[in-house]
Amino acid sequence: MSVAASSNHWLSDCLCELMASPHVSMPSLGGMHLGSGPVDVFTTRFNEYFVPDARGTLCGRPVDRDGLKAGLLALQKRWNTEAVKVTEEPGPHGFRLGHNMLATEVEWTPYGSVVPEVVTAEASIGEKNGHEQIRFLKMEGNSALFRV
Repeated sequence: MSVAASSNHWLSDCLCELMASPHVSMPSLGGMHLGSGPVDVFTTRFNEYFVPDARGTLCGRPVDRDGLKAGLLALQKRWNTEAVKVTEEPGPHGFRLGHNMLATEVEWTPYGSVVPEVVTAEASIGEKNGHEQIRFLKMEGNSALFRV
């Protein structure tokens, strides 16, 4: 399946689903394994949406896959799922920037704030194992949102 065959608003849907996904962080116990614990939905979806060698930029700062995940987890702490507005996107798949390139813009007001935040995202999409995944993600907005 190619990006052209994907559902409407693919990039914004992925980002919104990721931000709404619970993240479970288990403390390190010096190699001791305590058995199965709660499912980390954030990490499961992150692994589903991003290729293994994904990279990107967060507010102009180059990051590898681990840096993307850390920045998105920091963004999640300020995210307000109930107040998200996705900019009206021309075409069914987001702003088309070129072959396998998508862009979107989301706005929300963080909990306890009256000032809305706006984040833009551009992504290079590739196909792996029969479904789309993000190869490169560029996000711009308030850099404090992405600080770990």
